[in-house]
Order: sequence, then structure tokens, then C-alpha cells
Amino acid sequence: MFTKKSQRAVTSVIVSAAAVFALAACSSGPAAQADVGSPVSGGTLTFYDPVEYNAWKPTNSIWSNSQVSDNLAERLIWQDPETGEYRPWLAESYRISDDNLTYTFVLKPGVTFSDGTALTAEVVKANFDQHGNGDEARGITKDPFWTDYAGTDAIDDRTVAVKLSKPNAGFIQILSNYRASSILAQSFLDRDLNGQSDLRNWVGTGPFVVESVDGTTGVTLTSRQDYDWAPEGSEHSGKAYLDRIVFKTVPEGGTRVGALQSGEAQIARNIAPYDEETVTAGGGNLVAIPVQGETNDLTVDLSDPTAPIQDKQVRLALQAATDRDEINKSVLSPNYPIPTSALVQGTPLRGDSSEYLAYDLSKATSLLDGAGWAVGADGVREKDGKRLSFNLRVAPYYQVSQSVLEVVQSQWRKAGVEVNLTRPSLTEYESQLASAPDWYFTQGQTSTAEPSVLRTSYGSDRQNVTKNAAPDAELDRLLEAQSAEFDPASRETAIQAVEDHIFTEGYSIPLYDETQVFGLAPEVQGFTTESTGRSWFYDTWLSE
Repeated sequence: MFTKKSQRAVTSVIVSAAAVFALAACSSGPAAQADVGSPVSGGTLTFYDPVEYNAWKPTNSIWSNSQVSDNLAERLIWQDPETGEYRPWLAESYRISDDNLTYTFVLKPGVTFSDGTALTAEVVKANFDQHGNGDEARGITKDPFWTDYAGTDAIDDRTVAVKLSKPNAGFIQILSNYRASSILAQSFLDRDLNGQSDLRNWVGTGPFVVESVDGTTGVTLTSRQDYDWAPEGSEHSGKAYLDRIVFKTVPEGGTRVGALQSGEAQIARNIAPYDEETVTAGGGNLVAIPVQGETNDLTVDLSDPTAPIQDKQVRLALQAATDRDEINKSVLSPNYPIPTSALVQGTPLRGDSSEYLAYDLSKATSLLDGAGWAVGADGVREKDGKRLSFNLRVAPYYQVSQSVLEVVQSQWRKAGVEVNLTRPSLTEYESQLASAPDWYFTQGQTSTAEPSVLRTSYGSDRQNVTKNAAPDAELDRLLEAQSAEFDPASRETAIQAVEDHIFTEGYSIPLYDETQVFGLAPEVQGFTTESTGRSWFYDTWLSE
């Protein structure tokens, strides 16, 4: 994809057109086609989010946090969410060496952080070294996205060279990723983990700055008056149109929808499927953003050697007992595509794993019979005096989690598998995630508009999401092999091999393609997101 006969400057690199599908933003509603005139500056936009804000460290990808932080800190390059094209941002140009081991960037002149300090190669190096190496003295761990990092050199004040230990076809996307490569000022980097987790300490180059933080339930941003280095392809230049953005945590879906209708809020995130028609009927608009990266799934946790899911036949049975069509028709909407891969539709080079994801109750029951789990008197299977019973927790990050898991509970019961469903608070959920002995499934996904996200998640030296005590050496080999392929056709084959292994082993049970559904009041214009559904308010404005 980026193989070159000679080193050359790059100002705009397009991922293979055969491999990329545009990240679609689907709008609907009566105001979508209204003639609203030219953009105007000024005004306050209120944004309601269902999830509380958590620790603000840059690598925190919780959905609520990232709607805010994407507007404070910026990257060297920007991935166009509609085309997949990489465009200059804090860098004015870059080049990739013949051996794909060195990425050299020339920074834009005149860029400053909100504290007035200049963006320099040394600051970029300090940011990347913290991501790639961690900082033990400050309590900062290595960023799992920064695979194969070998260091960064500041060539001169405006030139920086990022080096890899081996070629990595997915690395260019990581450099554009909001949670992996955002650049913050030296004053921020000098703080320990606790200091970096306080949003009031964030000093970025973005079009907005922090005005106030209200615990875990509110943040207010104000526009930066001297901002003038928007990414190439933006709708305007200079400062952002909005004066202020007020973010508030509002868990109740009906309250968020009512606020849109009353004018109390202008945008609400995570509109529930059953509220979508209410938003449009009330004059608002829906914007549904397919989130490139992994599907929303149940990832198995193999840390307990005594757990029933240590048996691959049980894992494959649960896969066959999951009816994704029924999930979609029962509790979702057409805005949530039915998964056919480990990756969301639109993610470059995704595989086709439909054969592994077909609903087959007969197969599920046969696999469980063969694994020795016999149906008990109440219909729940038993083996060696133990019930085939699992605890599933509603993931507080996802609006549709409870309704989806309730359908899964019913489906697995038909195969003789008992599901005990609980709904912990965000604090309880994260505490249980860290320590609960009966945690066998994690609902979630990692979003990056690049198939190497699978390496970040499943690599035994990365996030190791399966918590497998004995690393899966073959999966690690396949994950590394796809990173070394720069030819799109060869890499697509390598990605398919990764997916084949994940589903043959039963590591992932996809539920739906992750989608962010935003409700917009009719006066909201120019709303966009970056390539993984995080709000970008630079071009947003309010009409009368």
C-alpha cells in the first residue's frame, strides 16, 4: 500500500480504493434538506451524553470522554471519515522510507498550544515516547496501539522522524488516531498519571479549550480565538464557529430526546432504536455513524482455567446459538448492520466470516451434547454436578447493551444455557471487570479505521483481550503477518486468515456492528465526526 521505489514527500495518501469503503453518515429528518444559509459564528451548543466521564488520560477511549477530548488535542495527520484519505494536520507534509521503517514529518509553522508554547519536534517526540515506551516513574503504561515502536528523533525544530522496529502496514492510521497519537503540551506530559487524568490539565492545540469541569457529569469548552491550523479538507479556516460547548451526562434516554424537542439540548448521543422515530417526528435529525474497527461482540475471557468456556466446543455452541438477525429485528434498527466479520462494515480489508456467524440451534445443541453437557430437569444443561450458567453484565458504555443481552439470554436458553443478567453501575462494572472471578465475557469493541485493530486487541503482547494464560502462538503469528503485508490483496488474505482463526477458536461472539446514533436539533449544521464516530465540532454551527 505504501511501498515506494524511492523516498518521496507525501501531502495526501489515499488508502487503496479497492480496500476502503466510505464511512457513511446517514442523516434523516425534515430539517436535513432545509436551506439554512451561510455559516454564522457564535452561540452555545449543549450536548447530552448518557455515560459519565471517567479518568481523562489520553488513551482512555470511553465514548463520553472522547466526544470531548477530540476537540482539545490534535494529531499530525487526519483520516478523512468519508474517503479514508490521510490529510495533513499539525504536519504540513510527510514521507515514508523505502523500507517502511521511518515516517518523517515536517510540522506546520506557527502552531501553538493553548498555553502559548510552540509545537516543536521535541514535544512531538516526548508525546510519542510516552505512548510507545510508557513512563514507569509517572505511572504511565505503554500504549497497546503503538506496536513495533523503536523511537522518535527530533531532526530539527520542525522535523520529526518516527521509527519502527519492523514494517507495520497499519501504523499510518495509528498516527491519525484520536486516542493513540494526539499531541499535548510538555506541561501536560510532565505530570504523573493522576495529573494527566484531570481534564483541567489538558493543554492541546485544538480549536477548543477547557472552561470548566463538573465532576464526572459535565464539561464546558470554549473556542480558542487564535486557532488557525485546521486539517486539510475542513469546511473553513480560522477559529471554530461555536463560542461554547456544554457537555452534560443525562442517562435517561427519554430525557435526552425531550431536551432535543424542547431546545434544552442541541445534540444527544446514543439515541435508542425505539426513540429514533420520535426524534425525526419531532423535527430533529438522526446521524448514524458506523464505527470502523471491531464489531460489538462478546469476547471470551479465558483467565479462569476451570470455566466451561475453556472448552472450545462450548464456545462454538454459543456462537451457533446466537441469532444476530433476531437481535437486529427485535431491539435494534437498520442503523445497526448485522455483523458478517470481526470488523465493522466499511473497515478497510475486512474479512467475510459469514460462515462462522450463521444461527444454527441444532449445531449448538449437538456441540453441547458432544461436550458432555446434558439437559437437566429445568432445561439447563449440567455436567459433573455443575450447571451451564454464565453471568453477563450490561455494559454501561452502550445504549443498546441491555436489550441486546436480553435477547442473547433468551436465545442461549433455547440451547440449555442459563444466563444471569445484571446491570451494574459504571463504577461497579469497572470494579467487577478488574476482579470478578466469574467474568467470562466482555461486551465491547475497539474502534480504529484499520484492520490492525485486531492485533491491538488480540495480540498476546498487546491488550490480550482473551486473557489466555497460554498465548495463542498461531494467532500471534497471523496478526504479525498481516502487519507486514503492504499489498492490499495480500493483506486482505492475511486479515481473512486472522478472522478464520478467531472464529474457529470461538474467541469472539459478534452481536452487531457498532454504530453511534446522534440526535440533532434542526438548527445544528455542519456536525461531523472523525473516522471512528467521535464528535468534531470545528465546522459545526447553529442556524436561527
